[in-house]
Amino acid sequence: MINRESVTKKEIEVKLANSGDYVKMDYLQRCLKMQLDFDTKKFVLTKLSNIYEGRKMFLEAGKMIRNSADINATADSKFNDFVKSLELFIKAGSFDEADITYKKALAMANARQKVELKIKMKDLYKFQVNELLSRDKRKHALEVYEKMLALDLNPIERKEIQGSMMGLYQKLGKIREYSEMEKMIKNPASVIPKKQVKAEKEERPIFGNSKFDEDLGIELY
Repeated sequence: MINRESVTKKEIEVKLANSGDYVKMDYLQRCLKMQLDFDTKKFVLTKLSNIYEGRKMFLEAGKMIRNSADINATADSKFNDFVKSLELFIKAGSFDEADITYKKALAMANARQKVELKIKMKDLYKFQVNELLSRDKRKHALEVYEKMLALDLNPIERKEIQGSMMGLYQKLGKIREYSEMEKMIKNPASVIPKKQVKAEKEERPIFGNSKFDEDLGIELY
């Protein structure tokens, strides 16, 4: 049992050697509350993430690796940890966390890494949607496709995703969504995403208020 304010990497390795996963997780979580040097903290976070991933606890694993990325000293190590974290969050179906991590990685990536990251993001979503469809999880697959449409896609990629979504809408009896997607494919400019419409309404100034119009120098006829 840990009863000190710090612990060394060697001591942790000895403790983990003959312990089961749940004992390891509990021990490592308690270690994180101690004063650890950089190498030891990095070791604990990575070890804990690996155990979580092995237990298919992808959300927890992703958080540990993202924490590891935040303390990394080198840009390449930081970037690689963010990418690994991104993969784990997508596997967990935690797309909000994936978006946060993607933005963190993109913000510190160099030009080459930015290109690689955008391709990696598409590949991760493709793998996840295929995994979900193989288990007949159609609704969850649709969620992934919706996220994919927000990515930087070329026209062919966009059409393929939209076509796949139409097939799922049809199977799930989503007639309205099927019809809207059909219109969007035939004439992309004819259908404005709901989020965009809402944003435009919020940003649009409200005219007709005499004081507001006067301040802007607007004359109403």
